[in-house]
Amino acid sequence: MAESKRGAVARQAAFLMVAQMTSSVIGLLYRSPLHVLMGDVGDGYYQFAFEWYTIILLIASYSIPSGVSKVMAERLAVKRYRDAFKVFKAALIYVLIAGFIGASLAFFGAPFLLTKAPDAVTALRVLAPTIFLSGFLGVFRGFFQAHNTMKPTAVSQIAEQFMNAVFSVLMAYFLTRPFVGNEGLMGKFGAAGGTIGTGVGVLTGLAVMLFTWNINRGLIIKRVKNDTHTEEESYREVFSVIFRMCTPIILATCVYNMTSVVDQVIFTNIMSSKGVTAEGISRLYGLFGYRVKPIINIPIALASATSTALIPAVATSIAAGEQKDAVMKIDECVKLTMFIAIPSAVGIAVLSYPVIYALYPGGNVEGAAILLSLGAVSVIFYSLSTVTNGVLQGLGRPSLPVKHAAIALAVNAAVAAVSVFMGLHVYGILLATVLYSLTVMVLNAISVRKFAGYSHSLKQFLPAVKSSLVMGLAVAVIYWAPKLLLPTVFGRYITSAILMVIAVFAGILVYFIVYGKVSDLTDDELRRMPMGTRLLTLLRKLHIR
Repeated sequence: MAESKRGAVARQAAFLMVAQMTSSVIGLLYRSPLHVLMGDVGDGYYQFAFEWYTIILLIASYSIPSGVSKVMAERLAVKRYRDAFKVFKAALIYVLIAGFIGASLAFFGAPFLLTKAPDAVTALRVLAPTIFLSGFLGVFRGFFQAHNTMKPTAVSQIAEQFMNAVFSVLMAYFLTRPFVGNEGLMGKFGAAGGTIGTGVGVLTGLAVMLFTWNINRGLIIKRVKNDTHTEEESYREVFSVIFRMCTPIILATCVYNMTSVVDQVIFTNIMSSKGVTAEGISRLYGLFGYRVKPIINIPIALASATSTALIPAVATSIAAGEQKDAVMKIDECVKLTMFIAIPSAVGIAVLSYPVIYALYPGGNVEGAAILLSLGAVSVIFYSLSTVTNGVLQGLGRPSLPVKHAAIALAVNAAVAAVSVFMGLHVYGILLATVLYSLTVMVLNAISVRKFAGYSHSLKQFLPAVKSSLVMGLAVAVIYWAPKLLLPTVFGRYITSAILMVIAVFAGILVYFIVYGKVSDLTDDELRRMPMGTRLLTLLRKLHIR
C-alpha cells in the first residue's frame, strides 16, 4: 500500500513537472522577442513592475492553492465531503476580498512603490486586474490538488502561459510602434504591453479550470449530499482554519520571494546615490533580473511542482497517523527533485554563454553569461528549500518556513547592501541571492529532520552528482571544442544555436544512461521518474539493466 501511495505522489509530481517545464520554457522563449521590442531599458522596467506584482499577488492569493489543498485534503482523508466543500466556498469569498485589496494596492500604490523607476508605474497598474483574477484561479487549482489530481492544474498552466506569450509580444509590438527610436518610451510602453499578456493568460487558465469544474460538478455535489456525518463545521470555523493555514503560508511565500523587491530597492537607491540615471539602473538590473533569473527559475519551478503535489499527500498521511508513509513520500520527492535540479545546474553553468546568446543576442552577452554560470548553483539550493517548504507545510508547521525565510532575508539584505555599495553592482545582487537560497535550504533541512525524522544524505544525491559531472564534461566537449577550434564558423548565431541544441540533447542522453548505470533505484522507482519508462527501455537495449 505504501509503495502505491508513494508512486501516486511521484506520478502526480512528475506530471506537474512536465507542465511546469512546458510553461516555463514558453515563458522563457517569449522573453526574447519581448526584449527586442522594449530594449535593455524596458527589461528593467518590466522586471521592476513584475517583482512588485509578485509580492502583492503572494499576499493576496498566491498561497490559496497550497492552503486550500491542505485544508481540504485533511477533511477528504476522513470522508468529510461537506466540510471540504465548505472550505472551497469560503476560499472563494476570501480571494474576492483579498484580491480586490491587492488589485487596489497595485493600481493606486504603484507611484509610491516605484519612486526610483517612475516609467515602470504603468506596467504595474496594468497588472492590477490580474491580481484580482488570480485568486479565483488559485482556489480552483487548490480544489483539484486536494483530490490528488494535478492534471487540471497542469493543463491550465500550459494554456495560461501560451496565451501569456502570444499577447505579451503582440501588445508590446502595438504599444511600442509609435515610439520607435526613443529608448525610454519604448521601454515604458513595451513593459506595459508585456504585462497585458499576463492578464490574458490568467483569464485563460481560469476558463480552463471553470470548464473542468463544470465537467466534475455533478459527482462533487453528489458526494457532498451523500455525506453522512452529523457534525458540521460552521463557516466561522472554516474561515478561521483557512486564515490560520493561509496566513503562515502567505508570510512564508512573501518573505521567500521578498528578496527580489529588497534587492530592487537596495540596488536602485545605492546606484542612484552614486549618480547613475534611472535608465542606466534599469539597464543594469535587467541584465540579472530579466535575462538570468528566468533561466534559473525553470528547474526551480519543477521543484515547486513537487512541493505542490507533496503538501496534500503528506497532510493526508499525517492526518491518517501514517508517519512512515509520509517519510517515504518525502524521500521519493526529494530524489525526484535532485534528479532534475543537479544536472540542470551543471548544464546551465557549462552552456551559459550559448543560452544567453541564443535568447538575447544583443547587448552584454558575456556579462549575463557570467552571472548565469555563477548563479547556477542556486538551482540546487532553491529546489531543495522549495520541496522542504512543502514538507513543513504538510507537517502542519507552516510558521517554520516563515522564520527561516526571514533569517535568510536578513542575510540577503546585508550582503546585497554591502556588496553593491562596494562596487560589485549586479554581481552583489547575485551573491546575496545565492546565500539566501543556501540559508533557507540548511534551516529547512534541520527542521525536517527534527519534525519528520527525515534527513538528506550524500548517498541520495551521489548518482545525480556523478551523472551530472559526466554529462557536463560531455556537453563542454561537444559545444566548446568546435567553438574554440573554428570560432569563425561556430561563432555565428545560427551555428552556435544548433551546436547548443545538439549538446543539450547529447547531454540528456549521457545523463540518463550514466544515471541508470550508477543509480540503485529499482525498475519501479525508475519508471516513476520523468521519462522513466523510456529510460528503462533504453537501458535494457544497451544491456545496462
